[in-house]
Amino acid sequence: MKEHGLLITGSVLAFLLAVGVVTRITMQKASFNRTVQEALETSEGYDERFIEMVNKLEEELARRASFGYKGQKDPMTGKKRAVVLHHKPIRRRLPAKKEDKEPEQYIDPVKLTAIIYDDEKRKHTAIVMDGERSYSVEVGDRVRDRTITRITNEQIFMESPAALFRYDIYGNSAMKKRGE
Repeated sequence: MKEHGLLITGSVLAFLLAVGVVTRITMQKASFNRTVQEALETSEGYDERFIEMVNKLEEELARRASFGYKGQKDPMTGKKRAVVLHHKPIRRRLPAKKEDKEPEQYIDPVKLTAIIYDDEKRKHTAIVMDGERSYSVEVGDRVRDRTITRITNEQIFMESPAALFRYDIYGNSAMKKRGE
């Protein structure tokens, strides 16, 4: 009987241990599921707040790009920025000779939007519009058939095989054909 007593005691202890392990696993799973459910419920609020923050940032950037941001220190990045001041150029009409035809005016699709100076890298980056698209360019980059040769605090210079181009933050631009 002594031999059977040890087997019975061992079986009872094994049974109690198995019940304890199953109970522990069930409680951990229930706790994990509860934590996941709470996280999902609260993350919906975080997602909504994040989406609202991104929308607000997009609206702020659109407003800043299209209305009176005059440059200097950018409140978001702390970097010094220069923004193009758009104005309509004054066109002076000269009395045309009857024999001469009025030359066709060249409409340049490329426009300078802003010049940003990076204090850490110590170099300028220009924001240039090519038609409806906007590009961030540095010296050596290309826009259309033009290569950016130099960017200063107020001007950007480009070269193409046929002409030299200069744009400044005041909205002025100039083109000089090679060989003139």
